[in-house]
Amino acid sequence: MQENIFVSKAMNDAMQLYNSSKDNHESLNYNRFLCVVIRMLILIYGNEIIDAYNSKNIIVWENLILKYGFEKKDYDNFIIVLDKFYNFDIRQQKKSIKKKNKYFDVVQKYLIDMMVKRKNVELIDNDIIKEFYELLFTANSKDFYRKSTAVLLAYDPYEIDEYAKRQNIVVG
Repeated sequence: MQENIFVSKAMNDAMQLYNSSKDNHESLNYNRFLCVVIRMLILIYGNEIIDAYNSKNIIVWENLILKYGFEKKDYDNFIIVLDKFYNFDIRQQKKSIKKKNKYFDVVQKYLIDMMVKRKNVELIDNDIIKEFYELLFTANSKDFYRKSTAVLLAYDPYEIDEYAKRQNIVVG
């Protein structure tokens, strides 16, 4: 029987991971990259993004992602890059020597760009910006897991931190 995929395999699995771990904030699954992608989308678009997934309403989902002026072509590319990250990551899990995932930083750049679009449209509470920034996987992360994941997966583990700062996604 074919599983009902929402948006893409990566997005579908990320949503399932989020839904299964959202009540256990200290769990590894809640802090995995795919789950954090969903957590960042929630910070940008609110819980409506989860509602759109749970109701399998692709039109509401896409309208939410595009609502602050994020371009449709950028949305399509984000989904493609997320899938490429996901597929590469699955292949790497079977290998004893891991390679860098060139899609890791690209996914995060798209998320930063989404937040910048929202910031350009409406005033966002500094606590939300701070939480978003702290969810980024960089070598400067305060969270050991995010920091070590960035060092493991990113070609330049400082790139996303620098990009976020250039985009003014930093508080304090």
